[in-house]
Amino acid sequence: MKKAILLLSFLAFMGCGNSTPDESNVKEAARAAIIQNLKNPDAKFHHNEVVTKISDSSYQYVETINATNGFGASIKQDVTVKVKWLKGDPSEVTNWSILDIQFFDR
Repeated sequence: MKKAILLLSFLAFMGCGNSTPDESNVKEAARAAIIQNLKNPDAKFHHNEVVTKISDSSYQYVETINATNGFGASIKQDVTVKVKWLKGDPSEVTNWSILDIQFFDR
């Protein structure tokens, strides 16, 4: 019984460690940054994204979106976002920092 409790405690402890970001974490953080920087957060993502690792904790995300401009028209834009994972759970958007974000009309 003591061995089982010890084993379960060890497995629980191992599961609490920080993991490293994967591509889906980068996409989620970058998309949150894009939405945060739009006048109308109802954007359509084309899912043609490219994720590039810049350093151990920094990534670049490139995507095409359709967004609504200030006049209500839908415009197609290319977006480049550079994000940095600070620490903690990489699936939490609050653990990421926006280094740069640029919108380019097509």
